[in-house]
Amino acid sequence: MPVSINYVVKRVFWCILIVFGIIVFSYLILIFSPGDPAVKWAGNPRGPYASMAIEKAREELGLNDPLYLQIARFVYNVFNGNIGDSIAYKQPVLPLIYSRLQSTLELLVIAYVIAVPLGIFLGIYSALRRGSRSDSLIQAVGTILANMPTFWVATGLFLVFSMSGISLYGRINTRLALSTGFHPITGFYLLDSLIQGNLLVFIDVLLRLLPPALAVAVYPLGVLIRLTRTLMAEALLEDFVRVPVAWGVRRDIIIWRYALKASIPGVIQISGLSFAYSLIDAMVVEYTVFGREGLGNLLYDALNYSDFRLAIGLITVVAVFYLVVNTLTDIIQALVDPRVRL
Repeated sequence: MPVSINYVVKRVFWCILIVFGIIVFSYLILIFSPGDPAVKWAGNPRGPYASMAIEKAREELGLNDPLYLQIARFVYNVFNGNIGDSIAYKQPVLPLIYSRLQSTLELLVIAYVIAVPLGIFLGIYSALRRGSRSDSLIQAVGTILANMPTFWVATGLFLVFSMSGISLYGRINTRLALSTGFHPITGFYLLDSLIQGNLLVFIDVLLRLLPPALAVAVYPLGVLIRLTRTLMAEALLEDFVRVPVAWGVRRDIIIWRYALKASIPGVIQISGLSFAYSLIDAMVVEYTVFGREGLGNLLYDALNYSDFRLAIGLITVVAVFYLVVNTLTDIIQALVDPRVRL
């Protein structure tokens, strides 16, 4: 078996240690950063009793305890699934993060539905025409896309679509949702609108989702174009491809069954890594440009209100997302490529 139980156990163990270190490090940074969470928790009190209110808030938040006790209690609460209430929203942190994570994941998944097939196709097309003008053009486009700031692309797309009269701000038209009786089921509005058979809401959500998804897709699209082209070009020169050519095997079989099959493990690895990386791009784009209520909005409010519980919860969720995606990528790569042993 290419994937051993021993590897999975070791990977889970190291993931837990990494998450533990991230929680401790993040707690120390946020606690010693400017701003007092107790002031925000007490509602920015003024007057002669302000100091008493702040001191009471510090006791409620446990900020008067020794630092090692604060860290130990917070780490225990995180692994126990109970971080506490958000200072900014006065709601439990984990359900709050989960409700916003759905918006960010929906954006990220649509971006990769666009980027992965298109990137692989253009990479294959370029590799099959090595040295031609189209090859040079596609490589140049891939380089530009991979190095283009996502925020600039998102701003440009927002301006272009706004000039055409299409409303892009937010996840959904609230009036349309109320008039058609739409209500969230899974939190993924595209899926929910299909489940309810609400075509008007589906079109509205899709139109608001495509521009930010295109912006997020820019980086992985550029990376996949360049990587697929390189891997395919190398595979086409290998003996296991040249021999079937000499035998007269059909061109499509050589491309898909031999050359592409040899390139897929590398494509899977980079796709997984860039998928995890693009989560940050999605958080930036959805809040700063398109006004979508996702993880980006939560992170901004957490830092603005010195909400250390919410901030550390978000950092932990992002870290776990990275670790899970990378682990699954390694496992899938091992299942696809028998040469890989984990």
